[in-house]
Amino acid sequence: MGKSTLFNLLVGERVAIVDSTPGVTRDWIERVVSVKGLAIRLVDTGGISLGEEGLQKAVEERVWRLVDEAQLVLFLVDGRVPLTRVEAEVIATLRRKQRPFFVVVNKREGLTHESPPPEILELAGGKVFQISAKHGDGIARLKEAIFRELKEFRNPKASTISPSGGIPVAIVGKPNVGKSTLFNSLLGEERAIVSPVPGTTRDAVEAPLRGSYGYYLLVDTAGLPRRKNIRDRVTLYATFRTTERLADAELCLLVLDPFQGVTRQDRRIAGEIARLHKCCIVFVNKVDALLAKNPNLSLAELCKRARVDLPALHYAAFRAGSALDASSVREELLPLMAGVVTRFHQTVREDVLNGRVRERIHWQLSVLPRRRKPRLEMLLQQGVAPPHFLAVVEGVREKDEEEQCLNIIEKVLREEMDWEGVPLRITVQRKGERVPQSVLELSPE
Repeated sequence: MGKSTLFNLLVGERVAIVDSTPGVTRDWIERVVSVKGLAIRLVDTGGISLGEEGLQKAVEERVWRLVDEAQLVLFLVDGRVPLTRVEAEVIATLRRKQRPFFVVVNKREGLTHESPPPEILELAGGKVFQISAKHGDGIARLKEAIFRELKEFRNPKASTISPSGGIPVAIVGKPNVGKSTLFNSLLGEERAIVSPVPGTTRDAVEAPLRGSYGYYLLVDTAGLPRRKNIRDRVTLYATFRTTERLADAELCLLVLDPFQGVTRQDRRIAGEIARLHKCCIVFVNKVDALLAKNPNLSLAELCKRARVDLPALHYAAFRAGSALDASSVREELLPLMAGVVTRFHQTVREDVLNGRVRERIHWQLSVLPRRRKPRLEMLLQQGVAPPHFLAVVEGVREKDEEEQCLNIIEKVLREEMDWEGVPLRITVQRKGERVPQSVLELSPE
């Protein structure tokens, strides 16, 4: 129909997935946009087919809830075909609800100045606008009408509605592991559609999360399927969008299903999080159902198994619980998220690094079974987010020696300070060598 195309056009960037396949949009996506200087909250919703079963019913219930809250509804129809029975029923329902609405006839390239179809004019009471969302025809006239309709609702605080500005936190994982349930529990509301159907979430759904533990932009992403399971454009677009959101995030919540165990796909996602140097909390989900079948299992044991199976995320914080238990999830994860993000931006004083930390590292290097013992001359912090340390070492010549030094330095740093959930970058400079500027700029302060 073109709802997402129009949404992207009004927002000014490609936010919603656009595809000719019906029903691509399921969860609603929102942005605050400026229309002739007026800040409005724009929402892209799922399609209405008056479906009464399963997932489509859940989509449409949310659409009508948003309609009831809206100050203006833009109802899109396809201008290349006659008005359908469902579209006529929706327009009639909008009139009965006495909701302010425009009927927007899309795909009218070159025809936007002609008279709209008479049956639409009659049903809509004259509030009909013809556009081409793909080519931009008729958009200026539509914006002018939106401005006139909404200017009385001008709200200087409208920008606070925008789901942006907080610390970006991406919830990632395979399809159907409980990401949307966790998203809703953290928010304390049913924001994302939850369904046992794999691939329910397609677009990245964003929502601000404000509270005593900080301000976050929480992102529920589509599940990252195995490459061989990507068989259509929608799944491909959703995968690309998830990868983009992962790259933009400061903190990742990786959700695991303990019934499946840690799979190759989980390891691939974990490897990408580590490669991008993202903070990470691994959440082992569905433990209520698991413990019901295996009462002798402990949460600590589940976390230990997951840690062993995800060596790339050795630095991550591991927690286990049920995403269905909203109060426990918020009590457990919100303070942990705040702590991880704080540590991600933490700076350690130079006297601490070159005091007890350097002494411990120097002692561990001195007992290595090598004839030529490495010696740590100096340890400096070069930057934050992620924390980046420069170690000046004497007596290191071979690559394996450098790797051994890196491991010892990281081990001591983690033992001496709390870096749970935070990746560390460590660069070894051999004494007398000059550090390349590119290395010094890896994590600017």
